[in-house]
Amino acid sequence: MNLRKEQNLKFKGVTTFKMLGVVVLAGSLLSVWPGCKDGSTNSAPAERGSAAAVRPVALEAVAVNVLPRPDNPLNEGIWKNAQWATLATTSSRQAHGTFTKVAALFTKTDLYVAIVATGPYHGDVAAAPDNLWRHDCSEIWLDTSRRQNGTNFFELVVSPSGKTHGVWHRSSSAPTPGRGGAPDLDHPYSLIPWKIAGLTVQTGSGTWRGLHARTAVVKIPISSLPRPLRFNSKVGGRFRVNILRYAWRRTSSGQHQLTQYSLFHVPPEAQAFAPYLMGRLALISSNNTNLALRP
Repeated sequence: MNLRKEQNLKFKGVTTFKMLGVVVLAGSLLSVWPGCKDGSTNSAPAERGSAAAVRPVALEAVAVNVLPRPDNPLNEGIWKNAQWATLATTSSRQAHGTFTKVAALFTKTDLYVAIVATGPYHGDVAAAPDNLWRHDCSEIWLDTSRRQNGTNFFELVVSPSGKTHGVWHRSSSAPTPGRGGAPDLDHPYSLIPWKIAGLTVQTGSGTWRGLHARTAVVKIPISSLPRPLRFNSKVGGRFRVNILRYAWRRTSSGQHQLTQYSLFHVPPEAQAFAPYLMGRLALISSNNTNLALRP
């Protein structure tokens, strides 16, 4: 796909970005419930120093003055005051010892997302950028536009080795669920490959709860997002977000099966068609961790 040319695509035609699993997706979408604008449909338990499962209404990005270097979050450092959340899955294929936790920080110029993942890993060394999603990876979905209605949102695929692929999703009208809550798979939209200038990914490893863990800290420069998605990073800001993890495994019959972990619940591979299922990203002060829980 030409990086300088916008291509209008429809799910019925050729989506090019995600064709694998279309048959499974079409069946699973029949049971999707309508999205809730306040993000209350999420199923990700938060971690706040205890093992209690809490359903947060938001992912809280904590304000910091400066992040001199993207520390490995397992070494704490500046991440010790972050608000951590755990991705959840409804799949029965979840591998033993597979967990994913995420957190976010922000400065005046950048949004930082930290990902800590355990469990089996299938490499992406030979993967082309637009095929990273077919391997183990994480996806950061953001709607930081003024309207936040799903007409503009961004998808960033991040591999455990630090490779990335960004796509700007744009449509002239807001996607809405149809009868029974199923997304409208005929809704026209554009996929625009987008390289975020100044984007960095710092990978690392360590131990979490006795398990070997891989880490990634993603720095997203706000001014390098597509113009409709550039935002004012100040305490009190409210945006839309979801963070996914794709864990692939090959079965004894040779099939490539996906287990998806989600911060806010969305059917496998369906986030592009249901942006209204994203949860809330709240920019909060380190002195007020309850700000995101307000209406």
